[in-house]
Amino acid sequence: MTTPIAHDDLFLSRRSSSLGLDPAELRRACARGELVRLRPGAYVAASTWAAAGVDERHRLRIRGAAAASRTPVVVSHVSAAVLHGLPLVGAPPHGVHVLVPPAGGSRREHGFVKHARAHELDAQSETGGLLVTPLAVALVDVCLTESFTRAVVMTDHALRTGAVTLADMVAEFASRGTRRGARRLEAVVAFASPLADRPLESISRVGMRLLGLPDPVLQHEFRHAGRHVATVDFWWPDVGAVGEADGDLKYSDPGMRAGRSPAQVVIDEKKREDAVRGLDEVRAFVRWDWATALDAERLGTRLSAAGVRRLRAS
Repeated sequence: MTTPIAHDDLFLSRRSSSLGLDPAELRRACARGELVRLRPGAYVAASTWAAAGVDERHRLRIRGAAAASRTPVVVSHVSAAVLHGLPLVGAPPHGVHVLVPPAGGSRREHGFVKHARAHELDAQSETGGLLVTPLAVALVDVCLTESFTRAVVMTDHALRTGAVTLADMVAEFASRGTRRGARRLEAVVAFASPLADRPLESISRVGMRLLGLPDPVLQHEFRHAGRHVATVDFWWPDVGAVGEADGDLKYSDPGMRAGRSPAQVVIDEKKREDAVRGLDEVRAFVRWDWATALDAERLGTRLSAAGVRRLRAS
């Protein structure tokens, strides 16, 4: 394998052929475990693939599909949202979502999920050299075509970072001149919040809503004698319950540890929890992880033990 066939960190059969090289060498490198095939004609180094998370793997597939395509593509829907940096929770999309002219109709083929819709060049942005629908457009499409959970996770993140506003999304939907899918969009717009600090919190919120639990106060700050004690993920003042959604990154990610060892993070969290539990208004404190958040009934059981019980049918 020689470097001229590389396109950034992608390896393309089409480019190797144009350089007089043997495309079969890419297939042999794939068979040896040196490359991973993203789609026919596009590969990436196995080490790059192994180091990538779910979001980055989909971005690699998007770039591979666009680079291997003989015609320009406009990335859209959930694929565009991922390119804009929104978190992808759950199973990765089956295929790369793109826009195509209405005449061809919507269809799935050649690794693409093609959405038939008229699109003008000035309605597109460029991300990493790719044509991508603007964030508000992508988010509305996510709300209309993906699960409520995925749409909330992405919208919460976009709101928190200030990348988009709910008004932007409402205006984008109104510009389409149809009410089709309005209820799906309205449900997300009514529920999304910039106060959900991480995807784990967004997923937890969705589980609470589906279970019919009372909505918590998000990012509640506790103070005592005029001093800050802690800001917690979830707070139910009526029952005095605190909820904390903790992923492994709090203990493993150097950026989140802020120079502390994992052991010191555990110690600091224990001290923080003790301080919160010691407040007069706090009667229960419950933590959960990704596995619990993804199992709504399990989450409901944990919260019920803390006094947070259903107000309505799920």
